[in-house]
Amino acid sequence: MRAIWQGLSEIFGEIEKAFAETRRKYPKEVRCKKKCVDCCYALFDLSLAEAALLWREFKARPRNLRREIMRRVEKYEKEWQRKKTPMITPFALSTIRIRCPLLNDQKLCDLYEARPATCRLYGIPVQIEGETFVCGFSGFEPGKTYPTILFDRVLERLAALSDKIAPEGGKVRVPLPAALRGRFPGAQFVTERL
Repeated sequence: MRAIWQGLSEIFGEIEKAFAETRRKYPKEVRCKKKCVDCCYALFDLSLAEAALLWREFKARPRNLRREIMRRVEKYEKEWQRKKTPMITPFALSTIRIRCPLLNDQKLCDLYEARPATCRLYGIPVQIEGETFVCGFSGFEPGKTYPTILFDRVLERLAALSDKIAPEGGKVRVPLPAALRGRFPGAQFVTERL
């Protein structure tokens, strides 16, 4: 699993660098700040590699925190059942707002260090399947050209890492609740933190 953790560290490092560069060039447009939680209400799933990292970090947390997170997972799942649409597309998902179960009452992420690529990129322009998305609170203006992260390429790299965890692992997308329960292929191989 060390190769998986190293690969994720490299991908996430590149994402952090791209985010910082975009913020440096467009400080008025990138409005992300601590306790701004718009991104924490966006729906997402995880690559198998990201699920493994979240599971590893979740297991390392104190029991009382894990119980609190799982209580929030139950609320999240009930709300998802209420709000989900018959046709699930990236656009349809972008319109559904549900509080992430990792967001605590202090408006902080309980697994911030292990957050997935989606969370790390929120706030700057991202293209998914040919369509560009930005945070609704950002200052990026429609019609103007900005540096844009091609999320499909990020997903390809995450898929390549995921293939190392399980056969066809790159094709697996893991819902957040399943990751936090360790219900995904290869979960049994996730070891404690180094």
